[in-house]
Amino acid sequence: MAQSLLLIDASSSIFRAFYAIRELRTATGIPTNATLGFLNMLLKVIRDEAPDFVVVVWDAPGPKRRTEVYSGYKATRDATPEDLRPQFAHIRRAVEGYRIATAEYAGEEADDCIATLTRLAVAADLDVRIVSTDKDLMQLVSSRVTLLDTMKDRRIGPAEVEARFGVPPELLLDVRALIGDSSDNIPGVKGIGEKGAAKLILEFGGLDALLDKADQVTAKRAREALLEYSDDARMSRELSRLRDDLPLPFDRDTCRIGEPDLADLTELFEELELKRLLEDLGVGSPAEPEVAIDVHLAADAGAQEKLAAQLAAAPRVSLHLVLEPDVAMAGVCVGIALAAGDAHYVPLGDADESAAVLERLRPLFERDDACWVGMNLKADAIALARRGVDLRGELRDLSVAAYVLDPSQQVQKLDALARAYLQRPFRSVEDAFGKGAKRRPLDTIESDELAAYFGAAAALSLELLDEVEKRIDTPEQKDLFASLEVPLIGVLKRMELAGVRIDCDLLTDLAAEIESDLLAIEARIYSLAGEEFKINSPKQLQRILFEKLALSPIKKTKTGFSTDESVLEELASDHEMPAEILSWRRLAKLKSTYVDALPTMVHPETGRIHCVFHQTVAATGRLSAANPNLQNIPVRTPLGLRMREAFVPAEGRLLLSADYSQIELRILAHLCGDEILIEAFERGDDIHVETAARVFDVAPEQVSPEQRSQIKAINFGILYGSSAFGIARVLSISQRDAQAHIDTYFGRYPRVKAFIRGSIELARERGYSETMFGRRRYLPDLNSKNRVLRAAAERMANNSVIQGTAADLIKRAMVQLDADLMAPGAPVASMILQVHDELVFEVVPQDLDALRERVAARMQEVAELRVPLEVHIGHGRTWREAH
Repeated sequence: MAQSLLLIDASSSIFRAFYAIRELRTATGIPTNATLGFLNMLLKVIRDEAPDFVVVVWDAPGPKRRTEVYSGYKATRDATPEDLRPQFAHIRRAVEGYRIATAEYAGEEADDCIATLTRLAVAADLDVRIVSTDKDLMQLVSSRVTLLDTMKDRRIGPAEVEARFGVPPELLLDVRALIGDSSDNIPGVKGIGEKGAAKLILEFGGLDALLDKADQVTAKRAREALLEYSDDARMSRELSRLRDDLPLPFDRDTCRIGEPDLADLTELFEELELKRLLEDLGVGSPAEPEVAIDVHLAADAGAQEKLAAQLAAAPRVSLHLVLEPDVAMAGVCVGIALAAGDAHYVPLGDADESAAVLERLRPLFERDDACWVGMNLKADAIALARRGVDLRGELRDLSVAAYVLDPSQQVQKLDALARAYLQRPFRSVEDAFGKGAKRRPLDTIESDELAAYFGAAAALSLELLDEVEKRIDTPEQKDLFASLEVPLIGVLKRMELAGVRIDCDLLTDLAAEIESDLLAIEARIYSLAGEEFKINSPKQLQRILFEKLALSPIKKTKTGFSTDESVLEELASDHEMPAEILSWRRLAKLKSTYVDALPTMVHPETGRIHCVFHQTVAATGRLSAANPNLQNIPVRTPLGLRMREAFVPAEGRLLLSADYSQIELRILAHLCGDEILIEAFERGDDIHVETAARVFDVAPEQVSPEQRSQIKAINFGILYGSSAFGIARVLSISQRDAQAHIDTYFGRYPRVKAFIRGSIELARERGYSETMFGRRRYLPDLNSKNRVLRAAAERMANNSVIQGTAADLIKRAMVQLDADLMAPGAPVASMILQVHDELVFEVVPQDLDALRERVAARMQEVAELRVPLEVHIGHGRTWREAH
């Protein structure tokens, strides 16, 4: 069997990796997505292919020969993304560290180096495998040369080239000369596509013969194009031709992979926080943390009582409950790790033993003056509350502190925080106990092993919190953390424990109705298609829409033409079926996500659903919800309203809903200081009607519902940084009309435009946007040379100020209302849900008026703005009635 050479097209592979993995950075902001993706691919293909020789081929820096042939060559390509530029050096260093040979040649491209090395290797009786998706390299394919598409796990040989282009590899260059290449700005012959080009080349035997006999081509359009653009065809062939005669050396010995430079690779991968690559080297993720920690096992009653007394005097105690599974409302508590100087682990046995242990530790947990430190302390507090223990005192959560410091990093695991803030390796739970099918249930592991890991984790949490809090250095951020986010942990704990009741019978009836509606929509779809097919199969839907119904495709994906929601919405104006497909999808999703799923989420002990509120997920500062995500239930659709009927209070109680009215527009008016907007809110005008009247230059009473709807979309579109293109799609109008509306809007409200521009420029200068209350969002892409990334960051800079301030306001109201409800003589009520700008309470009927008065006062007076904060309050026997 012949030996083999593996050639890696570095540039092609790096760009694919960059776009396949997005937004991966170290804790200090160094981009690593392309580095990780490329190296993972490189190591995997070497393992899978087991080549005898390997060469990574680079594009040499500097001007290229092809640009001398045609100045427009690659002229239309975007500049290299800013986040990608520094990664080339890291990848080169890693390839060198792995002792893999490289090749490049000044003035030529990697493709030409690959062509030359391929010729030399075949002459040396080697099989060649080229890792690339570059279509030009398909010219090289033969019985001994194969292209590998690693992302699609596909091999491209002569048969695949012919199937793709209609000609064998030896004629591909001539076809490429006719069709050109838009990505490289190679012109080709205008008006001749792939199928036509292949047919012509096969008919005439090659490009030269075709151009010599262009006047004999039957098809008029092709004939005229060939006669007019023959010079472009010849130039395009020259640009696409690969040189295989570069003076490159090919030495088998230097192309063998050597022993890796472990020291250099380790240094690089630690700097880039590429943990898995460190593990592959055998030097990452040590069996124990770098700093050995003695963990004391408190296994008997005497040791536990002594521990409770000892830690009661500590100013801060780190806490980590070991749950299996790690779910606050459902997990079995296996043990408790505690640290304050020394680290301790308390194992828990069966239910009776666990209750006895917790009773011994109760005096420690229920100290009002305690200060607890940990990761996700809310879950620990909920798990203890389910066992009758009230975790009192202050909950200084490490993940919340890191979130306040920089919400965009989303470094929410202990091992990641240790690397980011202490530059110290620490095993993740997955590394310590396995993941997926290989995960060891924690309740099957010996206490000594659990103690060693979780005791060390508790001790590390104390050290980390000190380090993170040091970096929260502005008065605003300190206040945000200590006065808002820390007390909010307890608020969310009580909300999750309270849960919400649902009417399962109503959901069962609703499921049957939806199933009937789905069948009716399916029948209409099949009738329009003229056949039955799998509606949820993209492949089958592509065939129906773009082949059978001959609708025009809008965008392409890796698996064919897209059938996503935006495409179907655009196609709906041309045919009935796309709209029916959209209706079917939305109905089916609501049924599976909510109507069918909600009854399965009812807790067997409480009979209620206990939604999980996440405090450290949304970069704007907003809360998010899961299990279920109530924020995605439609507010205004008939089905969404029916679903809200299923949320009901406990027997003998009512639901009260309090919803901020147009909170973000009010914040905008306050921050920009536009007197017209401020006066409209002070008068209590319908802000959308008022704005429409000014934009369309009519009296408010003459504003039509359509005009109000258009301006409402523009009002919120401007808040979220929408372009004319985005607003045009929402309103189904032309981009020109959308831009005209935007221009008129800014003409009527110049201070809004000035505020938006000012917010973006201030964020660009600082590197972050900031809310009224000091919440920051770092936006490094504001200075990116990549237009798309920069525009996205500018939108974030604008809406983060508004959305973040809205989030801060409702959180402040929640903290104050929670304290009110726990005060002596307070209304008998509990806060149970927070959805967007709405709070939902459960209250006894006799305290309804008192609660309404208290909620209105707190939500309206939570901050002094130039405009009044308006709150809509309702009540009822269902969430729908209350809202």
